[in-house]
Amino acid sequence: VAMGGMYPGGLVGDWILATPGGELEHHEYRSQVDFSSAVIHEGSPETEFRQRPDKELDFKFFNSTMKFDDGGNFEIWTFESETSGRKFPAPLARVTEGQIFHGTVHPGKEVHTIHWHGVEPDPRNDGVGHTSFEVTGQYTYQWQPEPGRPGDPNVGAAGNYFYHCHVNTPLHVQLGMFGPLVIDPVAHPDFPVSPGARRAFVDGPEYDIDTEAILAPYAVDPRWNELGHAAGLSGEDVGLDKFEPSHFYLLGGELAHPQEEDGPRQLSRIRANVTSADRKPTLLRFVNATFIRVNAHFTDAAGKPVEMAELISHDGRPYRDTSSPTGACPPTCDTDSPLVTDVINVGAAERYDIILNPPSPGDYVLTVELMKWTSDTVIASRNIAIIAR
Repeated sequence: VAMGGMYPGGLVGDWILATPGGELEHHEYRSQVDFSSAVIHEGSPETEFRQRPDKELDFKFFNSTMKFDDGGNFEIWTFESETSGRKFPAPLARVTEGQIFHGTVHPGKEVHTIHWHGVEPDPRNDGVGHTSFEVTGQYTYQWQPEPGRPGDPNVGAAGNYFYHCHVNTPLHVQLGMFGPLVIDPVAHPDFPVSPGARRAFVDGPEYDIDTEAILAPYAVDPRWNELGHAAGLSGEDVGLDKFEPSHFYLLGGELAHPQEEDGPRQLSRIRANVTSADRKPTLLRFVNATFIRVNAHFTDAAGKPVEMAELISHDGRPYRDTSSPTGACPPTCDTDSPLVTDVINVGAAERYDIILNPPSPGDYVLTVELMKWTSDTVIASRNIAIIAR
C-alpha cells in the first residue's frame, strides 16, 4: 500500500507479495509491445493466424481523370474490385456481425494501406501505416466484427463506417481513396425481420432494403491534386493545413441499385417511404468525406424546416437510453425521446444513420452546406430532392 497520497508519489508503507501463481497459458497473439518492437516499415507480410473468410474483397488501386456534373475534371485515386468497375467512391464493403472478413489491398502506385475507420481491429489489421506497416505488393487484412446483444450498449458492431488509405492520410483521402463500409447485425429471435427489410442493429428499427441510401459530401481543392504521393512527409510544408475547396459534390446512391457506368456516383435524389403497416422507412447513411464540417437541412419544397430526420446511430454506435443503472438500454427510437431533428452538423469523417420520416407524401429538400473551417460562413451548398411516397 502507499502512504501520503497517490502512488508512486507517496511513501511506501508496506508491501504484501502475492503467492506465486502457476505457469501462464501461452497466448496466441503477440502483444502490441511485441508487435511494435519488430514491425516492418513497409512490405507485403503474410496475414498472421489467417482463418477461412466468410466474406472477402479485393481493393485494387487505380487513378483516373473523372468528370463531375459541374464540368470539373480531376484525377481521382481510389480502389476497384474485380466486379465494381472504376467508380468513385470505392466499392461498398458489407459484412455481417460475427463474420470473418478478408480485405486484400493491392497498392499499385507507391505504398498504401486500408484503414477500417471505426472498426478497431488489432494493429496488424487496422491499416494505420505509421503504427503497423505500409503495403507494397499486397496484404490481406483480417477482422471479425463483434455480434450485438439486445439492450446492451457495450457490445456489437453493426452500423455505418468507411474505409480509407492511411498513408499521408489527409491528402490520399481527399484524392479519393475511400469507400463505404456497412456492418449488418446478427439475427435475433426476439427481433424478427420483415420480408424486404433489415434491422439497423440487433434490436434496432427495421428499414426498407430497396430505398436504403448513402450520402457522402466531398469537396475538391484543385491545388491538392497537383501534389505528389508523399508530399509533406519529409517535413516540408506543402500546405496540407490549407484546404480551400472550389468544388463541392454529394456522392452516393441507393445501395440496392448501384450505378452501372464508370465515374463519380453523384446523388441527385432520395426516395423516402411514408411508413405504413406494410412499408418500412428509408435509412440514409451519412458519411462526411470532406476535410471540413457540413450542415444538413431538411425542409419542405418551400424551404420550411421539417423534423423528418431521426438519428439512430452515430459513428457505428446506436443511440440508447442508458438512464437505468441496472436494466437494459433500449434504442432511443423505442423511447419517449427519439432523436428527431431538421438540421444536422457533421464533422470530418463523422457518420450518422438516419431514419427518414416524411410526415406525408410529397416533395422535400435536403440541403447540404459546406462550412468554412473557422466560422459559420457557407462556402458552397447543394440540394437533393427527397421524394416521399
